[in-house]
Amino acid sequence: MRLQTDPSCFSITAFLADQVTLVARQEKLPPGAALLRLQELSRSPEGRKTLMRLINAAAASESNASEAEKIAAICRELSAWGYGDTHRGAGFSQGTGPVHRAAA
Repeated sequence: MRLQTDPSCFSITAFLADQVTLVARQEKLPPGAALLRLQELSRSPEGRKTLMRLINAAAASESNASEAEKIAAICRELSAWGYGDTHRGAGFSQGTGPVHRAAA
């Protein structure tokens, strides 16, 4: 399933759906179980680090440039939300592309 995130425009729906998709892909889970796993991972600092490792692994294995840019956008947004240094190990450098924030 293709990711829904548009790197030029933030959508909370796409952002959350894509996190579920990436967790499902990396942990070989059905969507419902991936959603529960995402919720579990988001509860603690260690879980958030694990989530970032999963997403970085997805980025490292993605061969489609368009999909890779979507994963990079997800990483940037999670980093902005305080999920840690998402750029280490995934080939994303600080300041790569525009960062889009949700309206407050």
